[in-house]
Amino acid sequence: MFKDYNSIYLDFDGTITKYDTVNSFFKNFADIKWLDVEKDWIEGKIDSKTCMQNQLNLIKNLDRIKLHEYLDSIEIQDGFIEFYTKTKTCGLKLTILSDGFDYFINYVLKKLNISDINFYSNKLNIFEENNYLKFELSFPNEEKRCDLSLGTCKCAKIQKNEKFIYAGDGLSDRCIASKSKLLFAKNSLKKHCLKNKINFVEFDNFFDILSYLSKEGDI
Repeated sequence: MFKDYNSIYLDFDGTITKYDTVNSFFKNFADIKWLDVEKDWIEGKIDSKTCMQNQLNLIKNLDRIKLHEYLDSIEIQDGFIEFYTKTKTCGLKLTILSDGFDYFINYVLKKLNISDINFYSNKLNIFEENNYLKFELSFPNEEKRCDLSLGTCKCAKIQKNEKFIYAGDGLSDRCIASKSKLLFAKNSLKKHCLKNKINFVEFDNFFDILSYLSKEGDI
């Protein structure tokens, strides 16, 4: 069994999936101006909620068939199924914390035949207008005091004094990273940890995480 931990929290985009499905979605279907909006968020000029809604507004002429073809193309990170199976066998609670879209997460988990992972994310409302899709975001997990002004405040979902493992890769993981007992990080989260002297274990996929935990005697 996992030693010394109450639970595991995972980022979704770029962690459970091989790439950021939201950014890839915009790259495939939004006007090129989505990059300017992204730049404004990275530079702190707008919050993530405004960023994503403005980017969604730049998507034109997309129908549901093309949307689902895109979602069917999403690749899962190597070792995720094995990691999920191991946590389930050990009876350790696994939760997804995402500043992405519930529609995407639901679709992917259903495709994987996984129905017992709780997740918190932004809600993507989809409706049709003149046979094309329109998108509107809502934020059921918003926290006004969120340090990062995220649509889904990840820190608000952890319990006081909870000893948890976290794995993530991006800007939305910066706050919760420093609160984890054991942190697995890559990409921009890794850079943040190095800059701010936050202890972490570098990983590429879930086989790396399983290998580390096995060597440490945690599984």
